[in-house]
Amino acid sequence: MRRLLALILLLSVSSAQAELNTESLPAGAAGIVGMDLKAFQASKVGQAFEKLGGVKANQLEATRKLSEQLGIDSKKDLHEIVIAVYPGADGKVSENDASGIVLIRGKFLPARINAFGQANNIPSKTAGKYQAWEAGAFIEKISGEKPKDNAKDAYIVAHSDNLVIIASTQFLERALASADRREKSALLPSNVAAQFAAARAGWFTLYADATKMKDAKPEVGAESLSLVLNENAADLRLAAAAGFVSEDKASLMRKQLAGLQAMATIGLMNADGKSPEEKENLTLLSELVQKIRLGGEGKTATLELDFPIDKAVQALTKAIEKSQPKPAGK
Repeated sequence: MRRLLALILLLSVSSAQAELNTESLPAGAAGIVGMDLKAFQASKVGQAFEKLGGVKANQLEATRKLSEQLGIDSKKDLHEIVIAVYPGADGKVSENDASGIVLIRGKFLPARINAFGQANNIPSKTAGKYQAWEAGAFIEKISGEKPKDNAKDAYIVAHSDNLVIIASTQFLERALASADRREKSALLPSNVAAQFAAARAGWFTLYADATKMKDAKPEVGAESLSLVLNENAADLRLAAAAGFVSEDKASLMRKQLAGLQAMATIGLMNADGKSPEEKENLTLLSELVQKIRLGGEGKTATLELDFPIDKAVQALTKAIEKSQPKPAGK
């Protein structure tokens, strides 16, 4: 499932809903991630990512197959992705014991998707009135890359002309039933839902119930984490909030974050022996750290950042260029 999700994200950015849309998700998710692809494409960060990311041969081939065989234009027809993770049998989320659902919203032709599965002999099964295709084989036919074994435990279903569902085997029927009902369960705490709704130009949202994470540290006392990324005409904006089991735990976290910010600010002032490029990078990071606003009260700790969008794009450009392999001989 992770490989299929990576493929979808890769194709979509080679190409606004304002708040996290949890319609059709079953209740009880321990973690939810939302990506508004249309808003991201329209953002300055998204445009920079597309321009700098380059187009690889396998991406071009996958895009061609999406268009010719599935009738999906990767730049126009993929609108939003919502990912939800559900606890395992012990009520906790761990790498080896959790279920997942991915909702892909956009414009689809279910008959073309099912015909593609049949024409390529992709293993499938009937799930109520739907045909569910084994995700691993589907990935391989579209991307040309053989997925990991865990992709065999997920299925792809063309639910309607505006929704494709990917779900782990044990959650498939529940996912389809929720989509049929267009379930609108109260998945998020009211304060988190309000935070997401306030991000009118948001293109990335995250919510996690820390109490259901197996590796959560009890001494930290975190109950939830929420995060929003968006931008306005001038700034890239980040807003994060964490809820804690007590006011004392939240207060301690606020103090620790303030201490880390102060230490980072001092550390970034040391430019001795640095090259001009390294000094420029330190200056950029120092400005970013100093613009972080820490706050919160009661059982909450918050972190907010408004950073000039042009400088954010500059930093993204450098990071992408640095990550790309250098041509042979250089």
